Parts: sequence; C-alpha cells; structure tokens
Amino acid sequence: MTVKHRQSRTWRRAVGVFALVVAVMALGAAGCKKQEQEQEQVRRYHLKGKIVSIDMQQGLATINHENIPGFMDAMTMPYPVRDAHLLQGLGPGDEITADVVVSSDGAYIENIVVTKKGSGAPGKPTTQFHQPQPGEKVPDFALIDQDGKRIHLASYRGDALLVTFIYTRCPFPDFCPLVSKNFASIYAATRGHRPPDSKIRLLSVSFDPAHDTPGVLRRYAETFREATGGNPFDRWQFAVVPAKDLPKVAEFFGLTYSAAGDQIEHSLSTTVIAPNGTVYKWYYGNEWKPADLIEDAKQSLAQPTAQNTGPRAAALLAHA
Repeated sequence: MTVKHRQSRTWRRAVGVFALVVAVMALGAAGCKKQEQEQEQVRRYHLKGKIVSIDMQQGLATINHENIPGFMDAMTMPYPVRDAHLLQGLGPGDEITADVVVSSDGAYIENIVVTKKGSGAPGKPTTQFHQPQPGEKVPDFALIDQDGKRIHLASYRGDALLVTFIYTRCPFPDFCPLVSKNFASIYAATRGHRPPDSKIRLLSVSFDPAHDTPGVLRRYAETFREATGGNPFDRWQFAVVPAKDLPKVAEFFGLTYSAAGDQIEHSLSTTVIAPNGTVYKWYYGNEWKPADLIEDAKQSLAQPTAQNTGPRAAALLAHA
C-alpha cells in the first residue's frame, strides 16, 4: 500500500544544495540566486529512487535516485528531511518518489511517497556521493591563484590548510558571502607571527572558471582588506579550478554545483586539511563558526610531529 509522508515541522535550515552529510551530508544544497529573486524563488524537482540508508540523528535520507531533469544526474547522496520523525517509516530498499525543494533557505525533500516497500537491501548505488573522511589523503590538485600562478595543494604541507569553495558573483548572503566573511574573521584572528597562528593558511577556491579570472579573484579579495586588518594574500589565497579539473575536484570535496542561467546552484563545502596532507575535518553547509575551524586547525597542528612535516621533511623521514 502506498504510504505518503508529508513534512510539517521546521527542521534547521539546510545550507547548500546538498552535499553530504557528515558532511552535505547532510549536504547542504542550495542555490545562489539573484538578489531580487532570492526571497521568493522556490524550485521543485521530482525525484524517484531507492532508499540506501536513514540517518535519524542528522535527519537525512540517503537515496540512490534516477536522473533529475534540470537539476542533477543519477546519484546516490543524502537529502535533508525537515521532520526527521517522518523517517521512522522508511528503510533501506524502499522505492520512493519525493519533491526536492530548493529555495533561498536551502534544500530538502518533502512529499515522500513509498511506492514499494523494500526487503531491507538498499541495492547497488548509481554514483556514490563522496564525503571526505578524516585521515583520507587529499589529492595534489593544481589551481590558478589570484596572481595567475599555478599552485598545488601539496605546497601547503606542514601547515594547517582551511579550504572552502565560492564563486564571486554569488548574491545570496548566507552562502558564499558569509563563508568569505567567516574566512576573513579567521584570518584576522590568526595573524600572529608565532605558531600555531602562523601555521594556519586559508584558501578560497572558485568553481566558476569562466568568470573568476585571477584579476577578478584579486579584486574580490581586496574587498576583505579592511575586515582582515592586513594583507590577505600572505596567508589567505584565492584560486580557481581549471575547467577541465573541476569535476574531479568537486567530487573529492563533496561539492555539488549546477549552472542555472547566469547563476550557479551549489552546495557548501569547507575542509580542514592537516599538515600531513590528509583530511582532518569536513564541514557541509554554513553552520560552522570561525572559532570551530581555528580550533580544528590548532588540533591538527598538535598531532604527532611525524605527521606535521612538510614535503621535504617527509621525504627525509621516508628514507631514514
């Protein structure tokens, strides 16, 4: 028998068009929209798929869904549900339909309908959404910085690196602008010349290579000079992912994005990378505070000395 679940109570705001959980994953998905439209524009997409798992604590349903026309390819990923109690009737293997709602407040699913009860087996995922895990090695991705120079993530080895994703035209205050404002606060709070402050680096990465050229990134960064009280380029860099590398970079960091006219609907992804080049912690959405990332960075720097080495020292240890 078909069971229809309707969401009624207010959950917390989902921040980004999803991205996994536990990182978007509770996935915060959301779309950046034009300023004059952001308060009223609501988009709905029809979803059809199979439940892979239910996370009652996070209020998430991980769904292996078919292609969602105009929104997302076939994918397996977690979706926020505003009333987590409604997840109690769902289980792995259940075939469902639902509405994906994307607005200026975030994204979530509602109007869940179970079309066929499952046996408890979730089935084989289509494309698994990647959630950066603590201790996972971060690939040495190459980027182009605000000076037009090619940089590599490996060049930050030995320091704690905070990486977030933005695009400079993003008009929605609670998304890219808020993340950049928080990074400015982190920079201002860690301007000390001694460790651990001097070992904390920040990197804002654009996923809009068609528009965010080095010159655009530099002008964007300059708008934070007053807020930081210094020169943001000494420990806070801005870079863009080359178009050909964007899919794999986004996949690793759990970033979802989709062009929508002259806008980009996207999730939010922020990662703390330890001095040894591995993931220390990953955040979805925008609910983290500057103090959270600062504390994470300091904790990663306090790990055993053998793990906090730069490329050269690591090589020496490997051959010792």
